[in-house]
Amino acid sequence: MTGKTTLRRPPDAGVARLLRDHARTRPDAVAIREPHGPLGELKWSSLTFAELDAEVDCTCHALSRAGLRRGDSCVLMVPPGREFFILSFALLRFGAVVVLIDPGMGTAAMGRCLKEARPTAFIGISRAHWGRVLLRWGGGSIGLKLAIGGGLFPPGCDKFERWKERCEPGVPFVEPVQNSSDPAAVLFTSGSTGSAKGALYHHGIFEAQVALLREVHGIEAGEIDLPTFPLFGLFGIALGMTSVIPRMDFTRPARANPGHLVETIQHFGVTSLFASPALLGNLSRHLESQPALLATLQRVISAGAPVPVDVIERLLPALPEDATIATPYGATEALPISVIDHHELLGETARKRGEGNGVCVGKPVPGIDVEIIPISAGPIASWEDAAPLEHGATGEICVRGPVVSRSYHRLPVETALAKIVDGEEVWHRTGDVGRFDEEGRIWFLGRETQSVETVAGTMHTVAVEGIFDADPRVKRSALVGIGARGFQLPVLMIEEEAGTDVERLREEVLEKAQSSLILPLAAVLFPGPFPVDARHNAKIFREKLALVASEALR
Repeated sequence: MTGKTTLRRPPDAGVARLLRDHARTRPDAVAIREPHGPLGELKWSSLTFAELDAEVDCTCHALSRAGLRRGDSCVLMVPPGREFFILSFALLRFGAVVVLIDPGMGTAAMGRCLKEARPTAFIGISRAHWGRVLLRWGGGSIGLKLAIGGGLFPPGCDKFERWKERCEPGVPFVEPVQNSSDPAAVLFTSGSTGSAKGALYHHGIFEAQVALLREVHGIEAGEIDLPTFPLFGLFGIALGMTSVIPRMDFTRPARANPGHLVETIQHFGVTSLFASPALLGNLSRHLESQPALLATLQRVISAGAPVPVDVIERLLPALPEDATIATPYGATEALPISVIDHHELLGETARKRGEGNGVCVGKPVPGIDVEIIPISAGPIASWEDAAPLEHGATGEICVRGPVVSRSYHRLPVETALAKIVDGEEVWHRTGDVGRFDEEGRIWFLGRETQSVETVAGTMHTVAVEGIFDADPRVKRSALVGIGARGFQLPVLMIEEEAGTDVERLREEVLEKAQSSLILPLAAVLFPGPFPVDARHNAKIFREKLALVASEALR
């Protein structure tokens, strides 16, 4: 490193290139706002796009001096905020493969993920490093261990700040970087409906996702974003938005303080909010009891699970008339696949949902091909063997396009089960059951592995539950099967709203089931609060409920 220069060679691909583009064209625009201090006494700091880009360059130099090498797989366990975004962009610009695992999945699941990923480097806060040591995360594959922030760290950790302090500011990182086809990250699935698997992302996938988000949702540079999911904050910055980081536990979005969210939206003039259905449910109830106008909020995007109709209805009075509540459908391995907004969700699709048709998730987004294929348990080696079904037929939702990951990281068996080769391209089998309607919209009926298979036929969870969730006395329902597949007894579990006459509801549900369902229910049970994935609070652990039902009917 011989001197300073203002010339900065843009990276060849990926979101790090997009960051540099914004730093050149809008250097003084704010990229990140971050809170400090307790709620009620918050102080906010900011970082412009030019400052963020320079910090990313400095971090790249520090990573190189600390011993990281291009192509290394690096776990990043840092809370969402300034350092998380700097390090994320730096690792992507550097050419390392970022391994991101949601801490909300629990320590045991995290350990399994890290064992599979076999990372070579680990960057994290004190708590993350102690977890790595005490729970033996990553086995013996981790060589470089970099500590971020304060606190006590286990032996063998190298303070990353020391490496960064030695880097001369203003010196661009000009090492040739990646192409679109180079690995960029390993993003683990939630694991709420099966074992968590690491989807291998290439830089081109990130770029395609950013482009689709811009096109589908009409996002423009200069908007103000409130991301309550860390990865979407990264996308927001790549889109040229200011990411305002809320004070919350990102692993427990349903517990986010709704008053703080309202104040933040109003104070900074937030135009775009990304949130899980669980967070929106809490926010909507707060706005119902303490009405407030979110006058600048033009767009609400929610993913992870279907958004209940009542949540949308409670949110709308707080939004401008031209605002949109949109719910993209997809998976970690392919996002977005399709999208639907509140106008359609509150229209005839809500009625059809209550009639047992499942949840409408809209039409495929531009550039994404969707086919429905016959449900089968084994791998499908070639698309020629997939035999797509005609529109209207029910089967497994299968997708192809630039946002589709081609494989799981170090999991060849799982890759063979989920991917179908089609020449130079790959189709992803979502594991979701669905169908097309006459307008070309996709209807989601439930997870394939959670379907209830009886001697008389198959019942799909989301389709059946929609019939009973329409009852205002039902907080949520879950269809589970007891016994061996093919011989299962279908049981409907209900979590009722407070003050409900349970016995009367049971009688009415059984009557409705008799008239609405082709196959009869074996029982209706009220087990109390459902076991749910705390990160979504809408993803029900049906397997656990099935055990409860089996014990109750023994």
